[in-house]
Parts: sequence; structure tokens; C-alpha cells
Amino acid sequence: MAKYQPGCLLIRVEGDTARFINRCAEEEISAERFCSTDGVLFGYIPQKDYKQTRFLAEQLGCELSVLEKDGVSCTLSRYRRRLGLIVWPAVLTGALLFSQCFAWALTVNGLSQVDRALILDAAEDAGLRIGSFLPSVDMQAVADHILETIPGVGYCAVNKIGSHVEIEINEAAQIPTVLPDDPCSVIAAETGTIVYLEVYNGQESVKVGETVGKGQQIVSGITESADGKTRYVHASALVLADAKFTREFTLDIKQLEREYLDEKEVRWSVELFGKAIPLYLPDGVKKAAGQAVKVAEQLTGFLFSGPESSEQTDDEQDVLWEETVTRQPLTIAGVQLPIGMIKNLRESYTESEKIFSEEEALAQLQQAAAAWETENLADGEILSREEKMTVDNGVATLTVDYLCRMDIASPKKIEVTFDEEQSEETSDSAG
Repeated sequence: MAKYQPGCLLIRVEGDTARFINRCAEEEISAERFCSTDGVLFGYIPQKDYKQTRFLAEQLGCELSVLEKDGVSCTLSRYRRRLGLIVWPAVLTGALLFSQCFAWALTVNGLSQVDRALILDAAEDAGLRIGSFLPSVDMQAVADHILETIPGVGYCAVNKIGSHVEIEINEAAQIPTVLPDDPCSVIAAETGTIVYLEVYNGQESVKVGETVGKGQQIVSGITESADGKTRYVHASALVLADAKFTREFTLDIKQLEREYLDEKEVRWSVELFGKAIPLYLPDGVKKAAGQAVKVAEQLTGFLFSGPESSEQTDDEQDVLWEETVTRQPLTIAGVQLPIGMIKNLRESYTESEKIFSEEEALAQLQQAAAAWETENLADGEILSREEKMTVDNGVATLTVDYLCRMDIASPKKIEVTFDEEQSEETSDSAG
């Protein structure tokens, strides 16, 4: 019988093998390749006839044993009770897919002044914390609650990336943002003498040739129509002026400079439900092992070379590390699971103190001033500039006085209160 036919068994029979073969023929059991050696019979039978063959062997007083099982049906029969090989991976995959419905990691980005703990506390008050069931959390409501309760936050967005939630924060700027539809006036961004004024919308408050101070109103966003009604508009204008202003650029005379070494190290960690499990030895353990090796070397040198060999000068600089962390979550069918790898790339460097001379400090500050002019005065024309550098308490300061022909128009939002709107509506109805 071919080895790969469905369901065949190699059997061994001891006893009255002749009668056993005859009975198999009478019962139409398709036995094949029977051979007898020293009263022991070997041969192949179909798996489906095994029970009947075993019954015949017992009737004849023969001892039957199975030496080998081949074929597809035997393989399926072998694994029919091992459903765990299919069930448990399916259950584990389902559990992982379901677990990404929970928040296992919270990240807050964009902070410089606001405390991260305040953001997380406000998010928790709105229902977002580690372990929260994400489908029941309103991300927009969390963002709105953070904006309302945390001063200094100008913009907030909450994004769900699998089981990882990122809170993006933009801290409030010093100058409030004016939207195109907001009623506003135009004020002077710098002190200067107006040389050209073109009003697109609003009521002008000054004339060409007048000198205005920084923050002074140039075009009003509060106008009055022909029938005497007060209107709030978004004022806009082109205001060219010869502006005079001063900018200061500073530089610490003593600075730490980095010198990167060729040594790089990659550390991997397993991220499991927001927790990182390192796959490397902690720095403390490595340092302790290094110190133990060093002590052993010193002790060996003392024992074999005498005490003079232990005298060593150590002028080596401390090696520091700059780390770059990237996450590589496990993804199934586009769904990110709360399992992944964290790659930590560490680059070694040393720090040395650099003391700038006055000439070097001046060159650095002039470069900073040139970069600022390129970014902020590109649309203007610098008519004159005067520089003066001073050094005080280890800080070099470059003071630059500018005379620049530039557009000094800056929008300033008009805060329209409910009482003003209501009084305007009342006057309209009375008219």
C-alpha cells in the first residue's frame, strides 16, 4: 500500500498468521504487502478496517500492534483532540484585538511651560486615563475640557492611534489669533512715521505723514453706516511706515560644546500594554560590572607587579548619550495592537567648555541678527541699522537699532460683549 494513501496502518501480528490472513480475505479487508518472518506477520491495512481487523486478531488469539500510521485521515485523527493549536491562537488574537479598545499609553506633546501632570489630570477628569474603554471616551470633549480648565493652552487635540492616545498641545501665544471673520481693528506693530496708507476695510484713524506709537490704532473696525447704525467689521489695510525699533540678541560667553563619538548603541524593549520591558542590562548593572572588572585588574596588577603599577592617571572625559526613541507597534490587518517594540538609538558624545572671545561672540550674534532679519524683515527695506555690543556677567548682548520701511499693520480683535449686541439690536428695533 502506498505510504501516502489516505489512512493506512502498518501492523504487526504474532500468532496463527495463516488463519489471520484467510479471515481477512473472507471479511474483504484489503490488506496489502503482507510478509511473514519467524511467525511474525507485517502488512498494511486501511485505517477504516482497523477495528474489524483487531476483532479478528482477538478471535484467533493473535497479538496485533500498530507500528506506523500514514495518510491524511491519520494526521487529522492525530490532531482532532488538539484544538488548542487553533483555538488558543484565535482566542489570543481576539483578546489582543479587543485590548486595543483600551488606552494603554498616554503621550502629551508640545509642552514647554504647562505642567504635564495638569494635562493628564484634566484628561482624567474628562474620562481619559490609562485603561479607559476608548469607544466610550469622547476625544473632542476631552480636548475641550483641557482647553477650558488649563490656562495657557491655546490649542488641544486628542488623537487615538490604536491603544496609544496622543494629546497634542499648543500653548497660547502672547498675541491672540484673529480669524478672518472676527471683528478687529488695525494697530501699529512698531513705532514709525506713515508714508503710505491704503485701507481695505474699516475707518482710518490717522493720516499719511503722522507718527504713530507701537500699539496705536490706525484703522478702526467699528464703523457707522449712513443710517447711524454701528457695525463691527474685520478691518484691513496696508500701512507702510518708516519704523524705528530695537532688537537685542544675547549669547553666553561660556558654552558647552558637544563632540559626537563614533560609538552608537541600539537598545530594544518590548512594549506590552503601555509598559516597556527592557531587553538589555540597565546602566547601573553594566557600570557595576565594569567597576568590578576594573577592581579585579587593579588587584591583579598589585599582586603581580607591586603597588607602583596601581598608580594611574584618569583624565578621560565623561561620555554622555543622546537618545532617540521610536515605537514599532504590532499591526494586524491595519489595526495596531498594544504590543510592539521600542527602539532606543543612543549616540555617545562628550561635552567641553568653550569660551568665546569678543570677536567670536560678535560674529555669532551678527549671524543671529542676520537670520532674524531674513525671517522677519524680508518684506521690508532696512534704511539704516546701528550695532552696539556689550558684555556683562558672562553674557554678550548685541543691540541693533533699526530704521526700516515696512508694513506695520497688525490686527487687534474687538471683543464684542452681549450687552453691546443687545443694545445695537434694541436701537435697530426702535428705529
